[in-house]
Amino acid sequence: MSISDYNEEEVEEMSAIELAHILLEDEKKPYEYGSLMNRIAELKDLSSEETKNRQTKLFTSMNLDGRFVHLGENHWGLRGWYPLDQSDEDLSTTVKMEDTKKNQEPADEFEEDFDDNFEDIEDELDELSQEENAEDEEKTKPLDGFEREEPEEPEDDDSY
Repeated sequence: MSISDYNEEEVEEMSAIELAHILLEDEKKPYEYGSLMNRIAELKDLSSEETKNRQTKLFTSMNLDGRFVHLGENHWGLRGWYPLDQSDEDLSTTVKMEDTKKNQEPADEFEEDFDDNFEDIEDELDELSQEENAEDEEKTKPLDGFEREEPEEPEDDDSY
């Protein structure tokens, strides 16, 4: 059923979680959490104070309810839209990938930035490794005036 199939009294009696489910089913696409909460507040005619008080409860309810899935970037969808074997981590990239497709740089520039960043990290790791090696050498270096003495070998003693 669509949200338009319900009268004001029915909507008023519905829980926010049920309204969220109906709205997502109607839209058939992910909702940004703030927009979803604002739409629910509008439907239930909530004051800004009431809306603020219910935000955390709805968020927690959506996290616990198996029908909803967090898609990252504060977007929510319905679990039924995605294959069961797709993990939440995989789903969280769904919204990010859509955003990056809109603002995507040409591939060459991206690859150059990636290579530059990778080289910078390699250089930093090399420097750290050299510093650690120098510290290790310093620790094993004998102190002035205190040369290391080789341990004396025991003399052969034929007596028993």
